[in-house]
Amino acid sequence: MRILKVSIVVSVLSFSFSGCTPLKLVNAWVHSKKNFVQCTSDSRILCEPGSEDLAKSIAPILPDAIATVEKAQFAKFTTPILIYTYSSIDSFSKYSGASELASGFVVFGTLNLSPKLLAMPERTKAILVHELSHLDLNLQMGTLTIGRTPVWFVEGLAVWVSNGGGAESVTIDEARDAFEQGKYFEPIDSEWLLFRKSASSYGLKPHMFYRQASMFVGYMHDHDQNSFENMLKTIKAKVPFATAIESSYHESLPSIWQGFLTSGNLKNQQIHS
Repeated sequence: MRILKVSIVVSVLSFSFSGCTPLKLVNAWVHSKKNFVQCTSDSRILCEPGSEDLAKSIAPILPDAIATVEKAQFAKFTTPILIYTYSSIDSFSKYSGASELASGFVVFGTLNLSPKLLAMPERTKAILVHELSHLDLNLQMGTLTIGRTPVWFVEGLAVWVSNGGGAESVTIDEARDAFEQGKYFEPIDSEWLLFRKSASSYGLKPHMFYRQASMFVGYMHDHDQNSFENMLKTIKAKVPFATAIESSYHESLPSIWQGFLTSGNLKNQQIHS
């Protein structure tokens, strides 16, 4: 019971920036998924009855989505992937603890997908890759460690890896304009579990925050690909983010940030593909 309580508390603190509340998370933990069954040829996908169409839309693109994340994040998934699909937005929120506004959510080492995706088939793969990026970090780092990793990096990486997934309503040009107007986030190199900085901390809408963060993550990759790979592998080994940056890039995060702001990258940057 003590382990259960600790897991719930840590998860609440870590995922609060995603619209998850303590009550929702506890409800998600206690609701059994015994009625979820395999409804496609892919055993990694378990379906709530009524979500067969969603599951069948995911199954054909899942192998390529996984390969995309493994290549971009420099490691194979070493823990079995488990994806739940839901028949309604209400049940998605109830079983995952996520906001009803979310399209997908990673919690307790599982990926949960909302039927909202059925209305946006052109975005489904990007969202799937985005959430698999989160799942990869979650499975390898654990909830406590990822909870101390800056939100801007976790979300920026997922948007960058997914070629824009999660930030679709804001274009790169719109983000550039916001930078020119002085409306942008400033990256931090550590978080405190209770008060994590998200879009509202900088007066930004979530998609603008995600897009700007992804542009900086892209710069970090292009600035020094070997250092980026080493940094990502280092944080997956549960080394604090600030330490991983310093040991990999041999410069501080503020120094890399200033390089991003002054390099002309804001004018020339392309999304990862």
